[in-house]
Amino acid sequence: MRGGNLSTGACRKGGLRLLVAALFLLASCSSFFRTSVPQREGSLAVPGLLGPVEIVRDAYGIPHITAENDHDLYFAQGFVHAQDRLFQMDMERRVARGELAEIYGEKALPADRLFRHLGFSARAPGLFASLPEKSKAIVRSYCDGVNAAMASLGAWPVEHRLLRSAPREFTPEDVTAIGLLKSFGLAQWGDEATLFQARGKLPGEKADELMPQVIPGSPVIAPGFVASKPSGLSPSVLSEGLASLGRSVGALPRAGGSNAWAVSGEKSATGLPILANDPHILLPCPSLWYEIHLVAPGVDVYGVSFPGAPCVVIGHNPDIAWGFTNAMLDDADFFVEKMDGEHVMFRGKWVPMRKRLEKIRVRGKEEETLPVWETPHGPVISPVLSGVSAALSLRWVGFDGGDAPGALHALNRARNRKEFVDAVSGFPHPAQNIVYADREGNIGVVMAGKIPLRKGGSGLLPVPGDTGEWEWTGTVPFSENPRVWNPPEGFVAAANFPPAGNSYGHYISRLYEPPDRGKRIIRILSEGEKFSVEKFEEMQQDILRPDAAKAVSLAVRVARQRVRESQDFEDAARILSGWDLRVSGDSPGAALFEVFYEKMIENVFRDDLGPGLFGEATRTSRLLWNAMDRAIDRGDSLFLENTETGVKESFDDLVARSLLDAMAFLTHRLGKDPSTWRWDRLHQVTFEHPFGRKWYLRRWFNIGPHPVQGDGRTVFKGEFRHGTDFSVLVGPSMRQVVPLGFRSRSRSVITTGQSGHFFEWHYGDQNPLWLAGASHLAWTEKMEIRENAESILHLTPQEQGRS
Repeated sequence: MRGGNLSTGACRKGGLRLLVAALFLLASCSSFFRTSVPQREGSLAVPGLLGPVEIVRDAYGIPHITAENDHDLYFAQGFVHAQDRLFQMDMERRVARGELAEIYGEKALPADRLFRHLGFSARAPGLFASLPEKSKAIVRSYCDGVNAAMASLGAWPVEHRLLRSAPREFTPEDVTAIGLLKSFGLAQWGDEATLFQARGKLPGEKADELMPQVIPGSPVIAPGFVASKPSGLSPSVLSEGLASLGRSVGALPRAGGSNAWAVSGEKSATGLPILANDPHILLPCPSLWYEIHLVAPGVDVYGVSFPGAPCVVIGHNPDIAWGFTNAMLDDADFFVEKMDGEHVMFRGKWVPMRKRLEKIRVRGKEEETLPVWETPHGPVISPVLSGVSAALSLRWVGFDGGDAPGALHALNRARNRKEFVDAVSGFPHPAQNIVYADREGNIGVVMAGKIPLRKGGSGLLPVPGDTGEWEWTGTVPFSENPRVWNPPEGFVAAANFPPAGNSYGHYISRLYEPPDRGKRIIRILSEGEKFSVEKFEEMQQDILRPDAAKAVSLAVRVARQRVRESQDFEDAARILSGWDLRVSGDSPGAALFEVFYEKMIENVFRDDLGPGLFGEATRTSRLLWNAMDRAIDRGDSLFLENTETGVKESFDDLVARSLLDAMAFLTHRLGKDPSTWRWDRLHQVTFEHPFGRKWYLRRWFNIGPHPVQGDGRTVFKGEFRHGTDFSVLVGPSMRQVVPLGFRSRSRSVITTGQSGHFFEWHYGDQNPLWLAGASHLAWTEKMEIRENAESILHLTPQEQGRS
């Protein structure tokens, strides 16, 4: 080390606050920060390399790594990840392993209990051991690079020092656990848990109304592709753990949709395909993504990677380009287990459960011992209590393992359609619709990931675990995963709508994003013009909401019928009738519509669900969007009936009440003059660092708040959580546009910057580009890289026995 093994012993809460405040009083002494700056120029001898490596960082701090072999390439990737993002990597490792309480104290215990129950850490050794030798070598090389970078630091990152903690060395099991964490955040378990609780709380018909359905008229990626209630139970470990996680380091990574599309050469201004992608996930600081360019014999790949894992996830090489969108696969089930002591009924027979004793270190407290029970389906995530004969266990495709490193390694090197398909056939989870384009003129979409086969068919509610009638019987052969190639329309798109139509022979899901984004993308791509890189970047900023027209028409009709009752109705009718359906930042019409729609959701569902369950239902927006849109289409909802009195409100009365609520809210928040009701006065984004949750640290660690346009259903996604202050929660985590055959024109941007050191320029230098809808060139040619070089570091093998 490089800074000392600082104590992780107990300290009082007030003491940490005083420590932080005192340190920042010394902020003028830049030496406190600068000791954390890694070496990025000159030469550095490190142990573990086989040959020399060159790392050129460009004007955005993006490393372009050139190595002589795969071992050194992944070693160097781990090295630069740790140089720039060590604290972020360490926090994700702690989340995945359930080790937050060791540094954050008792408030993080529920989060640790959740992840100890899920058992990512316990499963990691076995899952890593099951990988092919080549994949294990990739991960080991990456970890060696991480640890070499840690050894080269003059001091730990500032966050570690303020927390009085020190990161330990990275292991392949850490990489495996982090991979499970990333994938779990994109799984569909959360909505199933919410529906289960709603089923236990609501009358049957009301609960049925919440059950999601594929909206009629939704786009389909491959429409013609054909493939060969118990009482007293609650998934409380999940809900308590997620709440604790949010209080300590931030929300669990999750998807809020994604966009990807490609056009053929016939619809392209270049005469060859062009591909665009912007995945929608949480927007923390620093960015979840890290841009990188990897060059070695057999590979020249540029794109984004996850700090804490090797390879490029989304990107391009000289021959192909690809983008990821979440397939929305139902890849998890809750099982209601019948238990007797330490035994569980499985397929009609009593079998012993497995028990793990998890030791959780708690800062300032004694170590906690947590018993965790495992059934044949998976971990029990509802409390196992004396006298309780049933519990919920979780079955998730991620527990079955898979070779993600090997799949990405092959994908980064794929040169054509066949090699691409071969590569993604090994991608296990989370299931993704991968949009593809190549220099030979091919475009397509392939769903990658393991699709569970369920003996009992589809379902979004927990199923009996004792009879064997609902078991998973395997996974769909990859050859039967939905796909489409070179359609006659000349374009392909994926925006979290169904991968296949009704003719497909396997269950994928019933819960997708609303079709608004997909319809809008397809409509634009169907136009006759030739598309360019610039046009694709414009599309990524599109904010038109054509599907809002029905709700707007409803609101205007009701308001005009009641203008004599209140001036607010007259003002609402005028504002909404003049709205052009563009969710622009300066639009009063957009502001009123967004608040009105939110008030509709609250007025319909909140009372029956109760504050707690309503909050659970808003963890992802799509569940209540789905139910609310269907209620608007019908002009009715069972939730309008008061369960206690039996009196049912008319739908027009609901609309009127919601309009008045919206007008009152906007008057209170933005003033009495509706002309000043800009949407972006409410709709703002803050790129939040874990330390930024403390008011006295925000100015140093957070970026924002900044006003932004769009909403959760526009092509430019700016999703906020229902029942909140309209702050953006999910949005484009990166953007790329790649013209095949003209790689030097490729463009990319992430949300913040490459560096995780808050005092460095590259901590936030890409943020103005992201906010403006702009991007930077993705330099891949040697001459361009040299012309835009900011620093050059040469890594050399350290002679044995020397330091």
